Amino acid sequence: MKIKSINSSKDYSLSDSVFKVPMNDQVVYQCVIAELTNARQGTRSTKNRSAVSGGGKKPFKQKGTGNARQGTIRSPLNRGGGVIFGPSPQYYFKKVNAKTKRLAFKCVLSEKVKNDALKVIDSIELKTNKTKDFVGFLESNSLANKKMTIVVSEVNENLALASRNIEYVKVVKALSCSVADLMNNDALLFDASALALVSERFGDKK
Repeated sequence: MKIKSINSSKDYSLSDSVFKVPMNDQVVYQCVIAELTNARQGTRSTKNRSAVSGGGKKPFKQKGTGNARQGTIRSPLNRGGGVIFGPSPQYYFKKVNAKTKRLAFKCVLSEKVKNDALKVIDSIELKTNKTKDFVGFLESNSLANKKMTIVVSEVNENLALASRNIEYVKVVKALSCSVADLMNNDALLFDASALALVSERFGDKK
């Protein structure tokens, strides 16, 4: 299968084993959920009654006051006391088998090719790091105003700085992109070297 570069007449080969795979919704779903889960920091926390400082002294005597007995002012029933059943730091992790991950990547890439949402460019060369120059690059290649993921072999400084202020554009590296990165867009743009890396990364191992 061939795909034509958007800025030249050059054709690039797409391996059928990577870019022509039937969609498997369940596999893609599992991988995306695992990626989003593993990205959680799990650092939210509250203090329970044992973690709140103070409260070592009994606030008032046991009997004779008419109040319910209290052993500490840091009880969850009092203002400034501990939190009942509050969140604590937690480690989030979902495991996905390597073969399942590879299949999910292939499914998403194949679906993009099928829907004509995968584009290839020889290279992305920006002379400056100005956003307006990057917008001009998108407009000249009919990619303006599209939610897009740009996959490159190496992220150069000009591209990173020029694209970071555009909320609908995300730049990722070919060897570290995720299924969610490739899926969550209207257009997927590869430079030639990134396409070769992805084809090698997910191609059949001999």
